[in-house]
Amino acid sequence: MDCILNDFLNHHNFRQAWAKVADNQGSSGIDRETIDKFAADEENNLVALLESVVNNTYTPKPLLQVLIPKDQQKFRELKIPTVRDRIVQQALLNVLYPITENIFSDSSFAYRPNLSYLDAIKKIAFWRDHGFLWVLDADIVTFFDSIDHQKLLLEVRKVIDNPRILCLIKAWITAGISNQQNTIALDRGIPQGAVISPLLSNVYLHQLDEYITKSDLKLVRYADDFVVLSDTEAKIRVAYTQVVQLLNIMGLKLNAEKTKITHFNKGFQFLGHGFFRSAVFPIDEKKESSRLNRKKKLTSRQQKK
Repeated sequence: MDCILNDFLNHHNFRQAWAKVADNQGSSGIDRETIDKFAADEENNLVALLESVVNNTYTPKPLLQVLIPKDQQKFRELKIPTVRDRIVQQALLNVLYPITENIFSDSSFAYRPNLSYLDAIKKIAFWRDHGFLWVLDADIVTFFDSIDHQKLLLEVRKVIDNPRILCLIKAWITAGISNQQNTIALDRGIPQGAVISPLLSNVYLHQLDEYITKSDLKLVRYADDFVVLSDTEAKIRVAYTQVVQLLNIMGLKLNAEKTKITHFNKGFQFLGHGFFRSAVFPIDEKKESSRLNRKKKLTSRQQKK
């Protein structure tokens, strides 16, 4: 058993993970076990859960699908993991975060310690002030639902080449979703409700970060929202084509209607802020803050009662 597994599969780490999950509260998953029910016998439950992972008898359960009406015609879909699955994912996350933080690009700002969307806004202004005035304002179509499982596991393996951990991640992303009557298996996409999903999303898009930042272009990415900046129009148009080609290889595509090439003199919007010449200003700040807060708290937002 290597150091990573030692750090992952120990009681102290699982207790820390449980404390984080309990603090987030949230609804029960497909097994209907609540936070309070797990807490009623937490020591025995934690020991049993840890032993099941150590002994390879742990099997993730499908996520519970809940549809909440948004209006008379639309629904908001929630995918809720079980309490026990959230604990194991958080335990692994505790171990993986220090590793990935040494790898991730400075151009990535979402789901990372001590960074927020405001840091991304400031970085755009920084590059603007250094002459990068041409902008590719990009939007990926249904990013989380489009992630290819096999491609994701290949990217994860570049970060941590451990068969047991890879098998565990594969089991989570292929567990499927259930509405209590039917279970749907998934061959692509990762649930935004899973604790591990934000980290996996950054791992998947790290290849995009590397590709752009190794050139003389600049990138600012917050989850699946990103801008590429250049000092010339010619370079940004080439970048547009290259980004489309790379995302196609990754099984992703840009939203043609929302993606555009622009210039600071024309202005654009990103992460709820307007950029026009040397000015930066919030746009519908309450609504955008709510949207970004939902992105930041993927680990718990869909679990709140």
